[in-house]
Amino acid sequence: MTDIVIAGVSRSFGTVRAVDAVDLTVAEGEFFTLLGPSGCGKTTLLRMIAGFCELDSGEIRFGEHRIDRLSAHRRDIGMVFQNYAVFPNLTVEGNVAYGLKARRIPPDEAARQVDEALALVQLAGYGERKPHELSGGQLQRVAIARALVIRPQVLLFDEPLSNLDARLRVSMRAEIRALQKSLGITAIYVTHDQEEAMSVSDRIALMNAGRLEQVGPPAEIYRHPASRFAAEFMGTTNLVKATALGLAAPVWVSLRPEALRFAEEAPAGWQRIAATVTRIEMLGPITRIDSTLANGTPIRMALLDAPHQALAAGAAVSLAFDTARLTVLP
Repeated sequence: MTDIVIAGVSRSFGTVRAVDAVDLTVAEGEFFTLLGPSGCGKTTLLRMIAGFCELDSGEIRFGEHRIDRLSAHRRDIGMVFQNYAVFPNLTVEGNVAYGLKARRIPPDEAARQVDEALALVQLAGYGERKPHELSGGQLQRVAIARALVIRPQVLLFDEPLSNLDARLRVSMRAEIRALQKSLGITAIYVTHDQEEAMSVSDRIALMNAGRLEQVGPPAEIYRHPASRFAAEFMGTTNLVKATALGLAAPVWVSLRPEALRFAEEAPAGWQRIAATVTRIEMLGPITRIDSTLANGTPIRMALLDAPHQALAAGAAVSLAFDTARLTVLP
């Protein structure tokens, strides 16, 4: 197995261009995420890789082998779905063994491989249980074991954690990442959750209206967004004219809320701006402070822990930022 190459891939549904001339290369062993809002084309692109959706144009290759003309069961992929897609009438063992039976693996060998797969996802000893006896997190582990047991070249995830509660999503994404790295398998992951994408990915492809908006490591996209869409979709940002921040350049810039500090706590040489507090929101370890500048421009600030000074709506504050933290946007 070498790289996954997606070359000039497009797909339309009626007049809607769901995927528009996408070119991507995913490296062997990489955890690669397709990220974007609903309707951006990320799931359609994943389904084309999986073989569940035909291409209008372009091609998809696993190494030197073109796979977009192959049926789904011949592409050597494992897929984990959003709704688990387990068979309720089968045991855990029966669900995991399903793909092996379709490949006519001898029963003794299939049983051994099922045991190995269940151990990988921390479900050793659960083989005789039925799906209704499992929690949501356990059901997702069954789905992952079923995808892994066939030993695919590529593992595909279609929003696998969206049906889980917030705390379980955090623990499961860490498990998925650790498992993928331990196996060295190439993974393509679809999500609309920016935090989830940043936590698991080697690289992210941010999609918008069927096209690639930006591709790169999570930190690069977050800290150096290539467009206003990327800046606003990848977390919270202040998208303002540089002149509103006291700078001469008449350009739009992105300034992340965590890059702002109170002026009295900032190093010498940082740019100062005067603001009036409009709202204070305490979110556990993070405190968000919304303010407005003299010209009415809203500015958002985020602090780790509570501010040292007592603040209330209407308070006048002096804020500061390092101009190196600004990203100029087209």
